[in-house]
Amino acid sequence: MTQPLHAIIAGAGIGGLTAALALARGGFRVSVLERAAILDDVGAGIQLSANATHILRDLGVLERLMRVALTPDNLHVRRARDGAELMRMPFGALAETRWGAPHLVVHRADLQRVLVEQVARTANVAIETNTEVLGFTALSNGIQVGATQAGRQIRFDGDLLIGADGLRSNVRERLGLGLSDQPVYSGRSAWRALLPAHEAPAFALMLSTNLWLGRNAHLVHYPVQRGETVNVVAIVEDRWRGDPDNDFWRAQGDAGFVRERFAGWHADARALVGAVKEWRRWPLFDRNMVERWSLERVVLLGDAAHPVLPFLAQGAALAIEDAAELAAAASANSNNIAGTIRSYQERRIRRAADVLYASRRQGSIYHLSGPLAFARDMVMRRLSVDAAMARMDWLYGYRPGG
Repeated sequence: MTQPLHAIIAGAGIGGLTAALALARGGFRVSVLERAAILDDVGAGIQLSANATHILRDLGVLERLMRVALTPDNLHVRRARDGAELMRMPFGALAETRWGAPHLVVHRADLQRVLVEQVARTANVAIETNTEVLGFTALSNGIQVGATQAGRQIRFDGDLLIGADGLRSNVRERLGLGLSDQPVYSGRSAWRALLPAHEAPAFALMLSTNLWLGRNAHLVHYPVQRGETVNVVAIVEDRWRGDPDNDFWRAQGDAGFVRERFAGWHADARALVGAVKEWRRWPLFDRNMVERWSLERVVLLGDAAHPVLPFLAQGAALAIEDAAELAAAASANSNNIAGTIRSYQERRIRRAADVLYASRRQGSIYHLSGPLAFARDMVMRRLSVDAAMARMDWLYGYRPGG
């Protein structure tokens, strides 16, 4: 009896776990190697647009996710100076009808937990925690992956290695992409917080995704965790020069700095920022695009392949797309590893480049000032609902393998 192909995945984040589910459904045996000893609840809120949620539905995850996620009614855009409404775009039933799946907001840890639970119910998938990939050797008939597990050397033999190990990927470092292939600091930092609902201003509890646009800064907030918490993200121009290896989620930021930075904004924005007692400072990086993400039987996925700035809220969604696209490529190529990688890479590099450059542009648009900001505001205020939604069709309407 023919043994199933064995995929080894470095990283048990959103992309790695989704890839495990998608590949297992396609007949692979999967080992997920996670360097953390436990999968904890670090993180904050994320948005999942229809291009991601339709994949999660196909994998049998969406129904459980809906129990811990929220569906915002709309995207509400306001001007920082005076709180004036610039645009509302539907995110409820109208958006689901247009793009075929719901738009959700959820705590990252809740999504990861749902994925882990689904993995536990899936045959031929195992998660190995406290296990870090050190290197690999590609052979004619497979791949050997060297790792440490709880301090001891261990080897995994498989057919395919997937690097889903984040921005500073160990797997990517060993692909030989060159010394110039380094994360690029954007000149901005995200200050993130989870604010208990009972401490938040009443307007911040409304079921919508809120975006405030100001000079050299913007503010995003929406409720998560069944409305018990408000996710707050303040993104500012920043000359950060810190240690690139910081564990950002555990690096506290100065609440006084954030309050001062938003002191000239509308009273609502000031009230929300002022209610936060503890921030996490997260310098924002992406990478310039490269011509390949692979080497023989090794390929990258998610932030390891294409970290993007968060201005289109597509980091998690792109990783989920990658996972589905890789599984679709494996099916289309009859699980031929070389053909699978080639097909996956051709589609995903184009898609990731589109999102990366659009995210960079969006960040510049958000932070405009003076006459350019006035022109941006006029355009947004004149957009019809259909025109606003049509601008997102290329992003939210994407389907792997299509």
